Amino acid sequence: MLTTRIAAFLVAVSLAAAGLVATAASAEARPGCTYRVVRVKTRLNIRMEPRGRIVDKLYPGDRTWGSCKKHGKWRRVHGTEIGRRGFAFGRYLKKIGRR
Repeated sequence: MLTTRIAAFLVAVSLAAAGLVATAASAEARPGCTYRVVRVKTRLNIRMEPRGRIVDKLYPGDRTWGSCKKHGKWRRVHGTEIGRRGFAFGRYLKKIGRR
């Protein structure tokens, strides 16, 4: 009885872990655009929302990726910190490709 419960638990944990891996892989595979930071002398602020609080920054020549969708004059991109995403003003991003 205990062996059956342990086996069932291990199967459940394995399936849950496989689901997390599949979710992470599909998130990375989402289509989007690749950008390079241009026309910036010091840094480009990444904001929580357009005109919102600064959450990260990019520097001249940095490459980043994000949504191809426009949010007014803003683009949703990834910052330098792992997992940091936000909005950058589109004038300072040059689209260099699609993902």
